Amino acid sequence: MSRLGAVGSLLLVAVVEVAGQAAAPEPTLPGLPASVRSAGAGGISVALPGDAAVVFDNPSAIGPIRRWGRGGSSARLPDGRGGAAGAAAVRVGQWSAGGGYRYLRYPAGDPITDNLQWVGAISTRVQGVHLGVAANYVSVEDSSGAIFRTLTEDLGITVAFFDIAAAALSFENVGRHRLTGERLSLPSATHLGFSLNLIDTYSHGRLLAMLETTWSEGERRTVVGLEGGAVFGGVGLVARIGHGGQQAGEDVSKTSYGASVVLGRARLDYAYQPRSLIGRSVHLFGVHWTP
Repeated sequence: MSRLGAVGSLLLVAVVEVAGQAAAPEPTLPGLPASVRSAGAGGISVALPGDAAVVFDNPSAIGPIRRWGRGGSSARLPDGRGGAAGAAAVRVGQWSAGGGYRYLRYPAGDPITDNLQWVGAISTRVQGVHLGVAANYVSVEDSSGAIFRTLTEDLGITVAFFDIAAAALSFENVGRHRLTGERLSLPSATHLGFSLNLIDTYSHGRLLAMLETTWSEGERRTVVGLEGGAVFGGVGLVARIGHGGQQAGEDVSKTSYGASVVLGRARLDYAYQPRSLIGRSVHLFGVHWTP
């Protein structure tokens, strides 16, 4: 065989191999709110310290947890898709550690079979500032059985002023590493958030103002939220709403709604999203417990 023919054969083999590689499907879970409470507030989460589920968006948010906390949620959609999530965190001295998982199952016949996400994080406090780092594992399986796995890292900074206010800055997907298959599309993002209690938290009233801006791939999205209600003797009802802009390509509602039943240290959460990344008229239910 001539040298030219050999080169042509090698190029042909390379083209066949590339063509045989399945393109990575689009993961859904990383774009969803961190918790049911977050979903009801339009996706605001990074400046809500003390909630274990925030570990998905801001690893330093687990720092202000008093002892430990955990929570879980579930969703069931009319098209047959189902999802579940859980998170937990514990604090020992100046250090906190936490983790969580999220799972989304697609109906039969869909090009994607399922989407899984795991996160593990640690946070420490330095001069009243909580610093955190997290590792995110994301996998997607398509209908052919091919599994695409990617590992990313997150960084976070949170300043909490007791129960009065909090400010947080987080950096998502600062590093992205392909584990198997093509690397998943997980764009880097920066979140800046603030929360402020407008009423003394030791009173019966509850009124929390929230603001969060996200920058991703040169685009910006700002969401404002409000959470208010009343709690007597550790039992009460809190409602919330979030409203904000959208990033290009997002088919989600600008406004979301939610509510919580407070039972001492436990909280039963509900959220409604008219249009979400996982469907329309989405109802989410969750439970949160912080002893």
